Amino acid sequence: MGGAILTRYNQLGGSGGFLGSCVTSELATPDGAGRYNHFQNGSIYWTQNTGAWEVWGQIRIKWEQLGWERSVLGYPITGELTTPDGAGRYNHFQNGSIYWTQATGAWEIHGDIRAKWEQLGWEKSNLGYPTSGELATPDGAGRYNHFENGSIYWTQTTGAREVRGLIHAKWAELGWEKSYLGYPTTDEQATADGVGRFNHFQRGSIYFTPATGAHEVIGDINTKWVELGRQAGLLGYPLTDETKTPDGVGRFNHFQNGSIYWTPTTGAHEVHGPIRAKWESLGWETGALGYPVRDEYAVTGGRESEFQKGFLMLNTATNTVTVRMK
Repeated sequence: MGGAILTRYNQLGGSGGFLGSCVTSELATPDGAGRYNHFQNGSIYWTQNTGAWEVWGQIRIKWEQLGWERSVLGYPITGELTTPDGAGRYNHFQNGSIYWTQATGAWEIHGDIRAKWEQLGWEKSNLGYPTSGELATPDGAGRYNHFENGSIYWTQTTGAREVRGLIHAKWAELGWEKSYLGYPTTDEQATADGVGRFNHFQRGSIYFTPATGAHEVIGDINTKWVELGRQAGLLGYPLTDETKTPDGVGRFNHFQNGSIYWTPTTGAHEVHGPIRAKWESLGWETGALGYPVRDEYAVTGGRESEFQKGFLMLNTATNTVTVRMK
């Protein structure tokens, strides 16, 4: 042992430090680019480009499991350091990092997922510490790391996006990226009114408020809701996920101030207010009127919605709703 490795070893306290006594002579790494010594409690690795850095404890075990410097991480570029919150330890490597806490264990994070975690604030972010290494999704299209309070998912087309909290729980309940929603296309964001949170996905969205919980809106119903102004429009936030109607023909979401119903033949249409209440009293789509075929519109003396087999007309002067069959 000599040169930069010996210098680093002495900086760390030599044989009296945490690394303990030397158990190998200085050796060349398999790729020929580096040099290393193993010690009783760790190792020091060196290359001309990275310098000499120690790796030990659970972080060293994880790096060894991954394949040492031949892994995706490459060589260490720092010694083991304490995280700002004092709860964790980490080493940075050429192509990533390994983070450890007593509660989570040691996990590697690299590439675009690591870049996203860094952008969010590392372990100080809402995600917390990693609880998995980077893994491939079942469909082979994506990669992900789980964290204490959420996940980051990546694909070539969507990039790396974080999903967390109750939105994360809802997405997991629906089947993750294998669900109709697909992969996230945004991080979690606040709605303009400051009340809610949302993530957009490839084929829909999940919206959350403390009052309504987290619910998905997808497909043509989502398109209609967007057209109506999403949560800022007349319907407000979703109260349900998209749900199959009892007759198996249609789909619907209920919202704070109304509903959107869809079938392949009628399309997606909103129903709200007294007209919706009347339609509900008549048995929804299983009643005499069937499904809505138009959004609510203005007529002389009030408002009206058209259904497959008739009309519901609201007299705004008397607040009464009358039925007219086709």
